[in-house]
Amino acid sequence: MLVARWLVLSGGLLLAAQPLRAAQTPATDSLRRVYERTLADSSRVLALLKLAYTYRASKPDSTMALAQQAWQLARRYNFDKGRGRAQSMMGIVLRERGELPKAFANQTIALQLSRDTHDLEGEAASLNALGNISFDLRQYRQAIRYYELSQALFQRTHQSAWVAGALTNQGSCYERLNVVDSALLRQRQAQDLLARFPRPKLAEALALRNMGRVQARLGHYPEALSYYRRSLRETALTNDLRNRSMAYYRMADLYHTLHQPDSSLLYARRALQTAQRVSYRITVLDAGNLLARLYQARNNLDSAYRYQGLAIAAHDSLFGPDKFRQLQLLAFNEQQRQLQQRAEHKLQTASYQRMALLAALGFCALIAASLWRTNYHQRRANRLLNERNAEIEAQRNALDQALTELRTMQDQLVAAEKWSFVGELSAGIAHELQNPLAFMRNFAAVSEALLDQGPALPGADQPSGLEQKIMAGLKQNLREISQHGQRASSIITNMLAHARTGSSAPEPTDLNALLAESLRLAGLSTPGPAGAAAVQLDVELAPHLEPVPAVPQELGRAFLNLFTNALHAVRHRQADEPTYQPVVRVQTRRAEGAVEIRVRDNGIGMSAEVAAQVFQPFFTTKPMGEGTGLGLSLSYDIITKGHGGTLTVESEEGEFTEFTVRLPA
Repeated sequence: MLVARWLVLSGGLLLAAQPLRAAQTPATDSLRRVYERTLADSSRVLALLKLAYTYRASKPDSTMALAQQAWQLARRYNFDKGRGRAQSMMGIVLRERGELPKAFANQTIALQLSRDTHDLEGEAASLNALGNISFDLRQYRQAIRYYELSQALFQRTHQSAWVAGALTNQGSCYERLNVVDSALLRQRQAQDLLARFPRPKLAEALALRNMGRVQARLGHYPEALSYYRRSLRETALTNDLRNRSMAYYRMADLYHTLHQPDSSLLYARRALQTAQRVSYRITVLDAGNLLARLYQARNNLDSAYRYQGLAIAAHDSLFGPDKFRQLQLLAFNEQQRQLQQRAEHKLQTASYQRMALLAALGFCALIAASLWRTNYHQRRANRLLNERNAEIEAQRNALDQALTELRTMQDQLVAAEKWSFVGELSAGIAHELQNPLAFMRNFAAVSEALLDQGPALPGADQPSGLEQKIMAGLKQNLREISQHGQRASSIITNMLAHARTGSSAPEPTDLNALLAESLRLAGLSTPGPAGAAAVQLDVELAPHLEPVPAVPQELGRAFLNLFTNALHAVRHRQADEPTYQPVVRVQTRRAEGAVEIRVRDNGIGMSAEVAAQVFQPFFTTKPMGEGTGLGLSLSYDIITKGHGGTLTVESEEGEFTEFTVRLPA
């Protein structure tokens, strides 16, 4: 079910064979003929995947279509090895399109399938692809770990060209980490390895371009240009548009460093055009930013604004908040799955040890019974038997204590791994917040330049139509600045909210007082519009309600979210119906072994489909920028997991919404 779901997300399944596109290289022609002669079995799946790979650098849509067709055939033949490789191929194309969450999901599925089928080549390819995704996310240390694992598997399977690819990728990571000596060493190792094989090679262009970047970092600009030009020649032999676009961009960036704007502008345009042909959004982002700066320096603000817009669109498609939320959830689920596997393995090992010890105990008991029968009248034998029994009891107690400590350590390990993952991912997200801030500075600079174009002479004519458009553009820029700042704040707030563990000890809590205080805070944080009727608060609290065990800070946060949602619902309806009287009702009552709290509003209500999803993380019905989709999800976790209660919702669209909380008393 999970596999099918991600295949649909990646573009839909092909239920019938698709016509093969025009050949890209002589290898494509040869592989197509092999495929047409191959019988309809697992060999046909592998032949189809080899054919799909030849289109990867020039026609990624063809690669995706052929990989999906191979996946269908593999499923029909129950060929899990082929299914894993097809899943990995689709993940590669999705990553190059900038669909990082979908690419991550496909690669983790492919990695598991490869490991289940003992497919070392498929496992190595998936690890290398996961390294590429980590590289795009600027998590260079994690990328190096993936590349090293894939390199070891490529060496075991004697795929020397792929070993060179893993080495040059490691060099790129070290160069980004400013460890230039390690970067240079890896690039030289990759080039020495590639020199042993005949050309053309897809990895050759990549290695040459990466070596050029290292030479540029060392200040060896003529050598860097030479490597970039050699990389371009290699892409012409293999029709590798993806590496060609990146080589063009590196040349443009180097010419920009050398203060040669004409050459920089020429190669930046080529980089952008080539990257757009294969939907390679990383290079679209980099080339768009460089073109915006170049045109701004030439005072060509219309072009600067246009290319800045292209860069923003590419950035949002790669690193927008939704993408990071999806990646966070996927990566966290994968982390939890691995932790669960390790915990199960430890528990199984402990179970085997316990069985062995119990067998030993039984054997010892037999020995003791034999000694008792044969040495009944001998005190020394009785004393030895008693000592043995005491030793056995001590061992059993030690085993019970060891099992208790093992469970405690397991819980601590899970919590520590969660914090470690959240901290690492939060650091990556905080790093990515530099991009929206950079966009703010670019927009501010463009806006300042637009203002400088206003009439300078006294008595000058009123702004013409073009100048009015410029002023309108300035206002739009300022709005964009505000939105990006809000986006950065929202990302950090959401991450901190999910990082809370709620580990405080429960204490007897006056539930009525906690509800009254939460309702007061909600009213202060959700004011109504000027002149609007006040919200009618009907509070019916059961008298003499006994304290319940709870963590007041956590439970108060949950109630505050419920009250804030209720006030937001009635305010939303109040804005559309001037004669409407908003009412929020809060009730508490005793129930069998529990305390029941009801929060009801006569606001806009929800449909049954929406009500079924309100407790899911990041699901929200509020407009973009007004909600994070975490309030009710956090409230649900606090009440159900933190306090052992229940939280349910009933609603009728346009009429009411009622949340019911039951807490054990």
